[in-house]
Amino acid sequence: MKRQPKLPAAANAVKKIMSPIDNFMHLEASSGILLLFVTAIALYLANSSFHEAYEHFIHTPIGINFGSFELKMGLQHWVNDALMAIFFFVVGMEIKRELVIGELSSPKRAALPMFAALGGMVAPALIYTFFNINTDTISGWGIPMATDIAFAVGVLSLMSKRVPFSLKIFLLALAIVDDLGAVLVIAFFYTEELSQTAFAVAGGSLGLIILMLFSGIEKVVIYIILGLVFWLAVLQSGIHATIAGVILGFLVPLEPIFNKKLLPGALKPLLDDIHDKIDKAAKSSAELNEAAHHEFMQLKQFAEGAQSPLERTIHSLHYWVGFGIMPLFALVNAGVHVGDFQVNEFISHPVSMGVVLGLFLGKPVGVFLFSYLAVKLKISSLPQGVTWYHILCAGTLAGIGFTMAIFISNLALGVSVGGTNSKLGILLASVLASIAGLIMLGFSKSESHKS
Repeated sequence: MKRQPKLPAAANAVKKIMSPIDNFMHLEASSGILLLFVTAIALYLANSSFHEAYEHFIHTPIGINFGSFELKMGLQHWVNDALMAIFFFVVGMEIKRELVIGELSSPKRAALPMFAALGGMVAPALIYTFFNINTDTISGWGIPMATDIAFAVGVLSLMSKRVPFSLKIFLLALAIVDDLGAVLVIAFFYTEELSQTAFAVAGGSLGLIILMLFSGIEKVVIYIILGLVFWLAVLQSGIHATIAGVILGFLVPLEPIFNKKLLPGALKPLLDDIHDKIDKAAKSSAELNEAAHHEFMQLKQFAEGAQSPLERTIHSLHYWVGFGIMPLFALVNAGVHVGDFQVNEFISHPVSMGVVLGLFLGKPVGVFLFSYLAVKLKISSLPQGVTWYHILCAGTLAGIGFTMAIFISNLALGVSVGGTNSKLGILLASVLASIAGLIMLGFSKSESHKS
């Protein structure tokens, strides 16, 4: 068999850097396709003869009893308040990674996606406010600010051969900053009246977690228990429970426990000991296992300790979030019952107008104008191979709101008429943004993407 030629050192380095990003892209693309499928199922169930069964299913009460303490919520609330806290936990870790070692780790690299994301939040919010000012639905101004990273990356991946890789990085960074903006909006503008007792418990449990981290305690079970106490206290405090997930995500250490440079020296005695015991042990597997079990467990600890806890946690949770939590969120939230749907009423309703135009028009305009401003002020520059046409394409794809937009819609408008129009507007705008983004990317010149 012909041996494969070795890659140059520089090429190997680039491959190592790009591989995690590439894997993330493929995961998000697959998750986006699944989300689309589940959304279609939810819409069908909500508008078919199964409507009553569907409503009964998503509002099925589920409770936890512990002595005199009782926590009882419907399935939809468990998904939105508990499982989505895990989603936001991963979001928090991803934001931290980008801020410390990723695209947002230096002012020059962070400026463009941060300006773009800011424009992509301000313009849609202003458009929504314009249509809903002096109405009861003004509270929904945060709905069209959000970008759904799974859908946006999924659509972009369909045209991966026609876009530079740096555009994908730009869109990822933009979406992550967008997520951070949505988290801040939820924390500051969609928080109910605070309960001082629950807030004190949340502060105490969070303080214990931080103290344990500084003390170097590595028992994951203790962190899980304190994390659950913190989440429950935040849930009872009036702050939305998903904020607990973001805060905990920021606390996960990025640096590995063991210094990788010192690892070879620490491993050598252990490996020598394992080798000696294998030589001295009998040939039977039972005696060999007994002789080397302790050393192999130590070797496993070294291997895990050399990994970043944050990277390891993201990797272990990403599949559960992408293929479990997010589809379940779509199943219990995207099933909008349209009833006697009237197109004229939908088009003329201030919420649907604000959401659709905010996402479909406000996003690309805001992303493009603020990016242009950042470059013209020499705060940043366009990534290699990326043109202004590509920025407009990315802004259009940023108009795919879905997960975060529906989440904020639940907080702002609930199950009112405005809430229904909001969700229908989110779905319509996301479809329009996907189609427009694909068509626009189809006209991009592939020759300009060679690097």
